[in-house]
Amino acid sequence: MKRRALLGLFLALPLARGQACTPTPALTQGPYYLRDVPEREDLREGLPGAPLRLRLRVQDRACRPLVGVRVDLWHTDALGRYSGINAPGTFCRGFRRTDAEGQAAFLTLFPGWYPSRTPHLHLRVEAGAQVFATQLFFPEEVQRQVYALPPYRERGMPRVGNRQDGLFRADLLLPLEKEGEGFRGTFVLVLPG
Repeated sequence: MKRRALLGLFLALPLARGQACTPTPALTQGPYYLRDVPEREDLREGLPGAPLRLRLRVQDRACRPLVGVRVDLWHTDALGRYSGINAPGTFCRGFRRTDAEGQAAFLTLFPGWYPSRTPHLHLRVEAGAQVFATQLFFPEEVQRQVYALPPYRERGMPRVGNRQDGLFRADLLLPLEKEGEGFRGTFVLVLPG
């Protein structure tokens, strides 16, 4: 067999077996997860802050959408407080079930920061018996834009940058686009199992 034909056959093998998606890295759920939160898209509860529209797609390793799975999202408010932990209520917390395309959408706020961490979002997915947790991070250039705005600017920039945070992973950076007074981003979560 000629070298070019052999190379073509080798390259076609993954397509014949079906596409494979790289699993999303798992990160600690952290101590602030609360199960009893509302099922809802809008997590803001009237709080001030830059709007963040988030679309999550949940897939298996064969890149097939996972339908009807529970996706929890939680994070701090603009002042760095977690609801139900160091402030009352359920603001910036909620869950959605994925639709027929494996998508769950949230409207929330760009999170504030607290002294030991860079700004981040917590995600938890329940797909049958499988539970998967990870975190998403923000580009520092976007952080600089957001933390120059009220109510964030009263606290200034985070004390811990992305690279100083012990959990930060560049492959978990949430790509963001400006949208009105806030941002929007999409992230694909590929479950490992």
